[in-house]
Amino acid sequence: MAMRLLSPRPHPGSPHFTTTYTAPSYTAPSPRAIIIREHALPYLPPEIWIMVLEALPPSFFQQDLGRLTVSRRWYSLAFPAFFTRVEYTPRVISRLVTRKSKIMDRSRAMLRKSQRAVNVVVEGIGPWCDPRDRCYDTAANLRRFCLMLIEFKELTTVCFTAKWANKSWKADPLQLDYLPLRTIEPYISLLSQVKVLDLDLCGTSVTNEMGGPVHLCPYLRPLLSRLHSLRVRMRCICLDAVCSTDEEPISVSNLVLDLYLGRVSDVNPKLNSSMCCFAPNPWDWSSPIDELRTELQSLATRMPWPQRAEIVHLAPSGHVHTWDALTDTCVPNLTEESRSFSMFKELECNACFAGNDWHMSSHGAA
Repeated sequence: MAMRLLSPRPHPGSPHFTTTYTAPSYTAPSPRAIIIREHALPYLPPEIWIMVLEALPPSFFQQDLGRLTVSRRWYSLAFPAFFTRVEYTPRVISRLVTRKSKIMDRSRAMLRKSQRAVNVVVEGIGPWCDPRDRCYDTAANLRRFCLMLIEFKELTTVCFTAKWANKSWKADPLQLDYLPLRTIEPYISLLSQVKVLDLDLCGTSVTNEMGGPVHLCPYLRPLLSRLHSLRVRMRCICLDAVCSTDEEPISVSNLVLDLYLGRVSDVNPKLNSSMCCFAPNPWDWSSPIDELRTELQSLATRMPWPQRAEIVHLAPSGHVHTWDALTDTCVPNLTEESRSFSMFKELECNACFAGNDWHMSSHGAA
């Protein structure tokens, strides 16, 4: 048998020595191989994986549905979490209500069967929205989408958020209002199967067909006798939203009125809070917090167990507080960033409830 002699390796000082390195070739596994490879997912108790999924942003699976197909076990855990946290933007809603194809028919059928929570996010309509969304008839699509939701028999939770595209000033008061009443009213009155409603209109007020203001508070009052949980944040709010007679039944056991609009102004603290309805002009700012406190204390005694009635507000100290109607106490809201207003430094020691004006005296319970 012939034997081939191997030449010795050149010495590093030899002119034939080279340091060129060739990386080994790598072929990415096919999607099917990823799906089949069940051992790719580390074993952890389902409770741990659910905590991981809850920490992911809502857009994680929307950006790439292939992230659902890591393994069969991952799919069984991620699929329920994904469909309960889908953000229905104008683009997604437009596809659901206008596109006609077998794929979209299957998607709509799957949503009607399994969707339990819907999160609608709008950042302007018409000329005030994101330029990429101006091709969608968002106002009409939102109404059509609500009619579609009536068929979602498993649906129990609806979150409707209307803000401005400006991420820093989500409730910019200098921007024009854009949300017509015909767009938001169906979500309040038609979805009888819904028991949890989060209505966040911090970025706009509701308008009529001519663009004029609409008093939305009377539309919210019937929800007290239908829902189990209600959270409301609006630029303007008054007693008509929560005023109820003793004869009217109360079904809501969790009621949160959020009067803090977010970081709107770093100069004037009033602009960061909701104001009373029917103000003569935007600069005649008066807080509804005192009258709402009185009404919520009365309402909390009639709410079913376990009662929770709270008001989130910006305190003169610059901290965001949560007032509890059952205990009549305020506690700092640690989920919100503390604020500082240089022009109102002398008021930081004031109590939370001192009257309608920010510069009132410091009497009252903090």
